Amino acid sequence: MKEPFRILVVCLGNICRSPTAEALLRDRIERSTLAGRVEVDSAGTGDWHVGHPPDPRTVACAARHGLDITHLRGRQITARDMDSFDLVLCADHANLRDVRARGKCAHVAQIGVVRA
Repeated sequence: MKEPFRILVVCLGNICRSPTAEALLRDRIERSTLAGRVEVDSAGTGDWHVGHPPDPRTVACAARHGLDITHLRGRQITARDMDSFDLVLCADHANLRDVRARGKCAHVAQIGVVRA
């Protein structure tokens, strides 16, 4: 595995599902043997929440599970992300379709859907 291995979690607006998944993955990775070897980020397919903090309900839910996501801000996935991340995890099939539709996608085989 090349280091750091980079994971991007994608949902629609990047204020609910993907920032929660980002925080959860970071927490689990930091408490494992992968600490310092894996980086995690999140993005949305839409642009209407760029720069916004996570939804207050999401912040509250994350906090109940010991995760602080208040510092995260929404951002939209970019073409550069497709080259700089080793794994892209999409929150649902619509997000997967939207990511694939963005064109150049070197890691199509590594794009998948996060399942609860």
